[in-house]
Amino acid sequence: MKEKIALAAVVAVAFLTGIFAGSRTGIPAGGMLTELDGIPQLSTEGFSKADVQVGPLMIYLTSGCYRLSIITNEIQADSIGKGIQNITDERPTTHDTLNSILENFNIQPLMVKVESLRDGTYYSKILLRQGNEILNLDTRPSDAIAVAVRAGAPVYVKNELLEKAGEKIC
Repeated sequence: MKEKIALAAVVAVAFLTGIFAGSRTGIPAGGMLTELDGIPQLSTEGFSKADVQVGPLMIYLTSGCYRLSIITNEIQADSIGKGIQNITDERPTTHDTLNSILENFNIQPLMVKVESLRDGTYYSKILLRQGNEILNLDTRPSDAIAVAVRAGAPVYVKNELLEKAGEKIC
């Protein structure tokens, strides 16, 4: 009961802040997390792990010979940069606060998946785990990445997206 309340609290905070929208999935008995569990959201097939860098008003996701450039605002770029550098301001950002909430309720960010580009807008998911529950949340890539870099969670980009929208760098 306590876990469901904690998960509900995180979802409520996320929805209220406008960061996420999503769904829940149970992990099979035993609680071991592997791609063999049959939970499609956890599969990274068709995705590549990306390195995250930021510049002024840009997020760069680099994997292999491709770099995806995502336009963002100064606040988001600064938040991601501080997350990468493990810097916390005197007053925590929304992403710092959200990560503290997740940590206090034993909710682990598992990964971010940047999945598509439609009408000039990138779409992504962040996957979270609490106990035997997986929360698959629709989120802006900038918010998902800001949370992920603070938690040390990997960022994946759909290969097709890298090839179509990414810049070939080698």
